[in-house]
Amino acid sequence: MTLLSFIIFLPAIFLGTLIIHLIWPERNALAMFLKFSLGIGLGLGISSILYFLVLQIAPGRINTLTLQIILLIFLLAITFLRARKQNWKEFFLPSLSHLQWALIGIAILALFISALIYANTIISRPQGEYDAWSIWNRAARFIYRDPENWRATLSPDIALFGHADYPLLVPLNVAWGWEALENETLRVPMIQSALFTFSTILAMFSAIALTRTIGQASLASVVLMASPGFILTGTNLTADIPATYFIFASCILMYLFFVRNDAALLVLSGFMAGLAGWSKNEGLLFIAISPIALIIASPKNIGRSLLHYLAGLAIPLIIIFYFKSIAPTNDLINSNISFIAKITDPSRYWMILKTLTPSLFRSDIIILLIYTAIMYKHPAPNSRQGIYAIVTLLLLQLLGYCAIYVVTPYDLAWHLSTSQGRLILQILPLELFLCFSISSDPESVFS
Repeated sequence: MTLLSFIIFLPAIFLGTLIIHLIWPERNALAMFLKFSLGIGLGLGISSILYFLVLQIAPGRINTLTLQIILLIFLLAITFLRARKQNWKEFFLPSLSHLQWALIGIAILALFISALIYANTIISRPQGEYDAWSIWNRAARFIYRDPENWRATLSPDIALFGHADYPLLVPLNVAWGWEALENETLRVPMIQSALFTFSTILAMFSAIALTRTIGQASLASVVLMASPGFILTGTNLTADIPATYFIFASCILMYLFFVRNDAALLVLSGFMAGLAGWSKNEGLLFIAISPIALIIASPKNIGRSLLHYLAGLAIPLIIIFYFKSIAPTNDLINSNISFIAKITDPSRYWMILKTLTPSLFRSDIIILLIYTAIMYKHPAPNSRQGIYAIVTLLLLQLLGYCAIYVVTPYDLAWHLSTSQGRLILQILPLELFLCFSISSDPESVFS
């Protein structure tokens, strides 16, 4: 069942990869690795949207996996016809030094250990953490067991912490996976979570390798795998890692837009940002701030940049708006306590600052900051705008989190203690990408 649970996701993975390749036709080997890592998440996002549309049109009467295969065959035909007219001499594997081979070996060893930790943890805890079976898999079971009445999962009668308003990317993929297998196996949410977890690592490696060096990419991916809580959060079977993945993927593509000056990358960046909002409510904050970062980083060509970015964002944003129009009101909004009273209470700001500071300046993050300061290297002219965009995104996302805490209807101390770790994790890959994008690579240090 584990193998079958993986196989059913292959059409979605290849579908996403082909879409990225058709939109961004760069053909060197490192770009292809990045396309594959981004294609995994894009395919899973598209498969969830397809199933959501099926639920609106003909629930229980259209097989989502079959629909994906038909689309995949269509895209394969387009790709084949276009590839016949292209020159593939650009596709080459770079020759590696002994140092690079050694660093890649360390990264592969770390990946193997991470996979063992992931497998051991998820097998011992197949239902995931509390949120997995009370929110995400609960919604998937409502949809799978009665697709014609799938809106029952949005009932306001569901207990407060059932969060019926939460976006459906993760539950929808689980539901159509069970439909394809005709079996409500826990292997499906396990495989989906593993795909998001390890594709985040692959995206880190391939993005740094493409923009910097393979040695630097190996170091960055090892640090990500060793980061406290990253691998284990993937075993929770919640939407935190998918949201982390899509935020990171959108930022990578925005950064590459500034490096490559290819507007197609902004279209993909916008779509990934939309999928972040379709994964978890925190992604809605990212959707709100990402155009601001684009404006700050690229004020001269903002009309063209925003047009492409919003074009990519449009489809998932329409899906989100429609879903939110039929879902219960979010608990952060549906509060009887005055926002003014909270905003003007200085004790709330002090509690937020006092609680978040230790999380933002953990020992591992301090070591990373010291390493970056020592190894700092002025970014190349073509990457400076991308660096500005990433710094802006990090700062605005953090400020957005703090603003949400200020107005939260829950007990502030409880809300901080139960969520701050997850929120910091959502921007962790972006922090690492920034640090390794502006620090000297091992190849130049040991040359």
